[in-house]
Amino acid sequence: MAPTVKEPPQKFDFTVETLIVGAGACGLIAALSAMEAGQEVLVIEADAVPSGSTALSAGLIPAAGTKIQQAAGIKDSTALFAADIQAKAHQENNQALVDLLAQNAAEVIDWLTQTHGLAFSLVDDFDYPGHSSRRMHGLPTRAGSELIDALRSAAERAGIDIICGRRAETLYFAGGLVHGVAALRPDGGIETIGCDRLILACNGFGGNRALVSEHMPDIENGLWFGHDGNRGEAVLWASQIGAATEHLGAFQGHGNVAHPHGILITWATITEGGVQVNAAGERFWNEAQGYSEAARAVLSQAQGVAYAIFD
Repeated sequence: MAPTVKEPPQKFDFTVETLIVGAGACGLIAALSAMEAGQEVLVIEADAVPSGSTALSAGLIPAAGTKIQQAAGIKDSTALFAADIQAKAHQENNQALVDLLAQNAAEVIDWLTQTHGLAFSLVDDFDYPGHSSRRMHGLPTRAGSELIDALRSAAERAGIDIICGRRAETLYFAGGLVHGVAALRPDGGIETIGCDRLILACNGFGGNRALVSEHMPDIENGLWFGHDGNRGEAVLWASQIGAATEHLGAFQGHGNVAHPHGILITWATITEGGVQVNAAGERFWNEAQGYSEAARAVLSQAQGVAYAIFD
């Protein structure tokens, strides 16, 4: 069912101060922050358990100036972090947003480590493309599934309610304000949830091929290697209510997905001297640019296929 916008009902089944749609890393961190700000918080999640794109990732978070970096003797700064982001993005990003991210990331890592007990450590054996310092922070297994499980546990310890199997399908909007959502239960029933504040941590749309084609046509024929639950409800609602959106053409690509196996070949095989060639056996680009850039370079080759060669 396509997401819709409706007038709010006379009465909601229940109400909450802050409602968060999506129990990935963004949603759960937002929930922990809102709880600490004194809010009554509810998180709803479409899947049977929190997982999403976070669980499919390596669960690594870049941050400059963390206590973990300082303990390792690594010198870094938020200004250098911001400059690295802009250089990688060819200066196309909104500088204010880049600065906001760069200046707050370290505080988030320190807070999750010290307040909520997440065992972050620094990735100290691999230099990520585009980063001038070693600033990738991850949990021991370097797996996104561990990150999402740790965040869920932290939320549960904080007394935050997470209700799974609830897919938000309707946004209640009137008078220029969001009033709540209607969520579909696994049994087909509908629950209406009113709220004072709504955080949509569900704005991925890689699982909606029409939106991918509309907003990022240069990657529309790429192999989708994300969570199919990302259908872009937040983007579609924003369009319907006239909310502002930005950078919808941005994506995280990876030009080293083994097909048909559906697994990532670590980019370390390239940074340690591997190369990519096309079906004619020719190197076709400068692989040192990074794995995101590789996605478009690979898709531009015959059949959209490249071979990673390494010893």
